Amino acid sequence: MIAQCDKEAHPSCGDICLAQSPSGSIRRVAADAIDRRPIGTNIDLPIYVREGVEAYMIAQEGSTFRTVVMEGLQALGIAIEDEDMIPERAMRTPRKRAVTPDDTPATLKPTSFRLPRYVRVSAEEYLLDRPQMRFRHLVMAGFKKLGIKVNKDDLIAERQNVLAAVPAHQSGS
Repeated sequence: MIAQCDKEAHPSCGDICLAQSPSGSIRRVAADAIDRRPIGTNIDLPIYVREGVEAYMIAQEGSTFRTVVMEGLQALGIAIEDEDMIPERAMRTPRKRAVTPDDTPATLKPTSFRLPRYVRVSAEEYLLDRPQMRFRHLVMAGFKKLGIKVNKDDLIAERQNVLAAVPAHQSGS
C-alpha cells in the first residue's frame, strides 16, 4: 500500500492521508495506522515441533499458539506491538492433532493461526532478504530462538527455484 499525505509540505505529517491499494483503489487512512486485521495463516509443522510448542504454552502460563509464534518472530527481530502479544482468548488445553500409525515425529501436520496483518507483512519483508527461507521456516526459526527443539534439517527449504539454477543454454530455448 502506498500512502501519500494530502499536504505537500508535510509528507509524513500524521494527519489523514490517501492510500492506494495494489488494486488501484484509493481510500483515506491515518498515516500511522497499524493494520491489525487478522489474517489466517496455514503452515505444515512436524509433529515434534507442534508438541514442543504445546509444552512451551503450558510452561508459559497465558500463552497461545499465536502468541508463541509472535514471540518467536519478535526474537528474530520482527517488530511487534506489545498490545498484540496479549492472547485473543484464554488458552484452551492443547489439543492433540490426529496422528496415524504411519506418522513419525517428523511427519508434517497442518497448523492454522491468525496474525495481525502488519506482522505477516513484516515477516514477508524479512523473507525478501532470505530467499532460501519460507514462512514456515521463519516460524520454526523463531521457535528455536525461544528454546523449542527444532532440528536443523527442518529449517532448510525442501526445494529451491530450479529453473533459476539452470544455465540459459540448457533451458531448452
